[in-house]
Amino acid sequence: MQALREIEGGVRLSLNVAARIGQLRKPPILESFLRQIYFTGVTAATGVVLRASVLGVMIIAVTMNVLDADVDLAVKILLLVVFREIGPLAAAVVVILRSGSAMAAEMAMMRIGGQTRALRYLSINLYDYLVLPRAIGMMVATAVLAFYIQFLAVLGGLILSPFIIQASFMELAGRLLDLFQPVDFYYSTLKSLLFGFAIAVVCCYHGLNPPDLTHNAVPRVVTRAVTQSAMLVLTINAVFAYIVFGILFFGLVRATV
Repeated sequence: MQALREIEGGVRLSLNVAARIGQLRKPPILESFLRQIYFTGVTAATGVVLRASVLGVMIIAVTMNVLDADVDLAVKILLLVVFREIGPLAAAVVVILRSGSAMAAEMAMMRIGGQTRALRYLSINLYDYLVLPRAIGMMVATAVLAFYIQFLAVLGGLILSPFIIQASFMELAGRLLDLFQPVDFYYSTLKSLLFGFAIAVVCCYHGLNPPDLTHNAVPRVVTRAVTQSAMLVLTINAVFAYIVFGILFFGLVRATV
């Protein structure tokens, strides 16, 4: 029963955010929205530079050395893995661990400390002021962070791979431009937006609905929010892979048309 209540609460919260999105024009809500983008996206960007660059090198090097593939296949796998899968998933992981946990803890502390009650007394819509800017801000920031990781991974792979494998930068870059398709970018952007929105909704819901109104509830709220956010992200990713490409779990199950 608790799982059903959480699903129902998450759906209602999502619909409320979608219905009230026009309230972002109000200055206090817009300011909170911009702060959320900065905290979720900008402050996390510096920590992924080296990791994303090394990721691109590893994909190309492993593909060509271990699988004995040519440049075309190596670049194709780089695009497939980075743009369609690892980019959005890596951004979602960073957002969950850095911003999602902090958001759940902040909302729980506000609920336990009575700040949400004070907002209601002041006739301030709780969901407009707290949930809406955080949900939309995290959604946008996740998509931007995913693109940043993708850009660094691809650029790092193109620049550093010639030092490891027998392929020049111009050869790799030329094949990348030939093989790149806009659908890869659209697909990853849409998935990243859904990842960010789902993470924000789950964390806001658990933060505003702690199991009890004591400070001992905060760690439980954070744990539940992080765990369920990760599970929801993996579920969305699996559904996307199955519907769009007809492949689930790296080809173990194939859709029949």
